[in-house]
This record gives sequence, C-alpha cells and structure tokens, in this order.
Amino acid sequence: MAIFAGCKKSGPEPGAATQPFAQAPAAPALTPAPANKTITGNCQEGKAQLPNYGDPGKRLSNCFVQYPGEPSRQDSHYYIVEDICGQFTEQFIENLLGVPIVSIKGSTVSGLYLCKYYLSEQPEGQGQYILINLEYLSVEKQKKGHQLMNRTIKTDSRIRMEHFLVWQPDGLLNEIYLVLDPNKFISINRSDSGVLDNEKTIEFAARLAEQIKDYR
Repeated sequence: MAIFAGCKKSGPEPGAATQPFAQAPAAPALTPAPANKTITGNCQEGKAQLPNYGDPGKRLSNCFVQYPGEPSRQDSHYYIVEDICGQFTEQFIENLLGVPIVSIKGSTVSGLYLCKYYLSEQPEGQGQYILINLEYLSVEKQKKGHQLMNRTIKTDSRIRMEHFLVWQPDGLLNEIYLVLDPNKFISINRSDSGVLDNEKTIEFAARLAEQIKDYR
C-alpha cells in the first residue's frame, strides 16, 4: 500500500504518512482449492460492463477487461480504471498464476481501489491472498518513503515496464510497484509470504506487466 497518501482523483498531493501493507510471518502451505474449482483458461471476447462507467469495456481473450478511460480523453491509450476486481478479473489472475482463485474481494472504503485474490480460506476468517492496488500518488515519494524505513529499492530485468521492488532488511519482498505514469501506479502485495514466495511473486509481476505495459 502507499507510503504517502493523498487525494485520489485530483493528483498526487501528499497527506499524512500511512503504514504500508503489513508483511506477516511465513504461513503454512496453502490449503488446496475445492476439487471442482478449475482454471478457465481463455475467455470469449465481448462487452463487459464496469460499475460507474457509462460505456461497456471489452473483455479480451486473456480475460482482462480493456477500457479506454473517460470519453473526453483525446489520446489513444487504454487505461487502468478504478474497478480493479472488474478489470483484473478472477480468471485473468488465475491464468497468470496458474492456480485457482478461491474468491475475490474489493474494497468497501470510498477512495480505495484494490482487489484481494484469495488462494486459500485459511486461516479461518482471514485467508491468504494477493493484493492488487491502484494509487494516484507520486512514485518518487513512494520510493523515498520506503527508503526512510530502511528498505532497499531494486528493479528486475524480467519485469518489462517501469517498476521497482521494495525489499525489507530481513530479505522479504515487501511490495512491487508497476508504474503507469509518475503519479499513478499498480502495487502488488500478499497477505503473507506463504501465499507466494519472493521468486514466484516477481514472476507473477513480470507476467502481469507483460499484459498491462502499454496501459496508462
């Protein structure tokens, strides 16, 4: 999650510092998904309605929902929008991970644009999940905030878009940022290191970046 929070829509004005998404201790191996839960693979292309958008988006064969942003935009780019669960569909994330998603859950808090993808319902009442979060904040301020917390900023050649990885002093991967523009980014986190280890988290980020590297 963001280190320096600010207004979402109006730009990257920094506000009070907040704690980053907690990195819990390593957890037991994932509980397998139900036997009847299978990965869907490719999707049928077609229209897909997203909440709070007048025109439908386009569901691609990889199950991602493509949406061009506000009708007033004058450029040709496609955009990452605030309905993360609707755009980064359960099937899309399953395809990138290669394992079934048990359930997904978006935020109920206004101004938070995120989706939790549960790979396990254990521990009971909490579960283990991957978090994808959209923020309209300064990328450089995020880097500086992590560095002030004695974390190391690195990149990885497998991730083929602007990005950075945040490493904790204990060797755990804290968060991965995929940069859409200087004041907009997607971050990837996990409920604990038992969901995906460091290497698999980076591999997931690389596959995700390959699909959204041309989006804004």
